[in-house]
Amino acid sequence: MKTNTGLIGRGKWGIKLKSKLIKNTNLKFMCGKDTNYSKLIKKNNVNWVFIATPNHTHYKIVKNCLNLKVNVFCEKPLTESLLNSKNLFNIAKKNKVKLFVSDVYSFHNKKISKLKTKNIVYRSKKVKGNDTEFLNRFMYHDVSILYKFINKTKIKSLQFHKNKKLINLNIVFKNYKQILFKYDLSSKQKKHRINNINLLTKKDILKEMLYNVIYKKNNIKNNNEKALFVLKFINLVKRKIK
Repeated sequence: MKTNTGLIGRGKWGIKLKSKLIKNTNLKFMCGKDTNYSKLIKKNNVNWVFIATPNHTHYKIVKNCLNLKVNVFCEKPLTESLLNSKNLFNIAKKNKVKLFVSDVYSFHNKKISKLKTKNIVYRSKKVKGNDTEFLNRFMYHDVSILYKFINKTKIKSLQFHKNKKLINLNIVFKNYKQILFKYDLSSKQKKHRINNINLLTKKDILKEMLYNVIYKKNNIKNNNEKALFVLKFINLVKRKIK
């Protein structure tokens, strides 16, 4: 039996989510961030609300939905503030509902089994707008992929170099492992590799993630812990490269 869902966000990611949700759920509504979505949630008796609005709007919208006691899926990052994100997870726990932060690579068929002493993350894709967006567009996913290898160690040193839209970020951890993030934000050719493991795939991992989040028992606690770690990591990098 298909579950009732709602979607807040009409942009690029909202459209992508819609194409998947209409196939696997009863999508009752799709609206913009300024719509009276609370009324739509109550009227349509939805079980899950999917949020794909601009990052700075996430906190208010997620909080309102959680307080309506509905499960929430939010595009990453949950918020831009560690304190606000923790608060949302606490609200979800209090109201006994689920809060899941988008994490497509958890459902990827290509896994990183171990890290070397020196590691290279390479991504290329043409990115419009401010090049600091690489932190949320690229690095967020990469840190999420590497989470189990770096979540128990701290950064020892960080070197940042930017030339037009070519970005090198070299991070050395206190366990002496080193990761070089190399991002080309101007290339028309899309590539994504970690230690020469090609992470591009034809598998529809977005569809698989959404299906699993809605219909199967996912490790919500692990997802929440990872989301907080990645946000903390990204914010630390932001402070160091300013």
